Amino acid sequence: MALSSALHRAQGSVRVQRQLSKIRRLRSRMIDVPLQQVEQARRRLATEDVDVLLLGDSSTLCWSLRDTDRTLLPAMLGQRLGNVVTLAGPGFGSSIYAEATRLLTAMDRRPKAVVFTLALRTTTATHIVADPITGYHRSLAAMAKVPGAHRRIRYVGRGGSFATDEERDAFLAQPVESRWNGARTIGWYRQQLVGTGLPPWPIELEKLRFDYFYGEQLHADDPRLDSLTSLGRRLEEYGVPTVGVWTRPPMQRGEMHFPGEFEAHVRSHKVLQDEALARGCADLGPMLDIDLEDEDFEDSFNATEHFAHSGRVKVADAIAEAVRAR
Repeated sequence: MALSSALHRAQGSVRVQRQLSKIRRLRSRMIDVPLQQVEQARRRLATEDVDVLLLGDSSTLCWSLRDTDRTLLPAMLGQRLGNVVTLAGPGFGSSIYAEATRLLTAMDRRPKAVVFTLALRTTTATHIVADPITGYHRSLAAMAKVPGAHRRIRYVGRGGSFATDEERDAFLAQPVESRWNGARTIGWYRQQLVGTGLPPWPIELEKLRFDYFYGEQLHADDPRLDSLTSLGRRLEEYGVPTVGVWTRPPMQRGEMHFPGEFEAHVRSHKVLQDEALARGCADLGPMLDIDLEDEDFEDSFNATEHFAHSGRVKVADAIAEAVRAR
């Protein structure tokens, strides 16, 4: 117990977290994480009776330093719904989910239900999908070459998630149409946001972070919405009850920065993305919109869709209710 407590304290330190991040980046050059996740899911689906396949973004992997209970969302769902197999990673969105579902469709065995959590920006925001790391471009290309998960999937020395200098320069030059800052580039934002340390930040810097994450304009004819339609189609082909969950941002904090505008802006994007999903699977329905307060987030100052314990409990309860209703 003493060792376990010491490890928890170590994991909570900023220095250790930074070292772990370096290790994860090195691993990602050698191991294709999405393919590894599919292979792990394949093994469990082949040998276990699975109640829920959870396709998850980073909200399923995070806790808050304020938490006294750091039980993560997959374990909470396991407590409520039974045997949960998780296929999750930071920045995972509709493209990764669609390819993973396509691969798993080759198996005869299925879970009783599928749940996917989706932060809208992981599907349509330039700062994620155009990033050579969080966009998982190499991973998606490697996944497309795999016919299916009917046999073992190789994930070492295949794909990977890293950036060359040329790719990073091209990413920084990407244009962004912001509701609140007009025509900018990724580099313009990152020049002001990178290297600013941990929160709390000056209020204008925090406001810029919210704009960087959520301010980009999304239009109905944006081709990036097609990946949601593909996801809906793949889920329909998979043929099991499915629940989608909107991994929503800290609305109250966003409204503080952009009064009367922030929530309407992000909800207008959710409407477009729900419609894109429905074009692939009409039976899916809108993604769950779970009411959360600022204190339910890991840290509402940093604008991310990561939940504290209270938020994870609310999300797990809502998912469990929706799955049982399906």
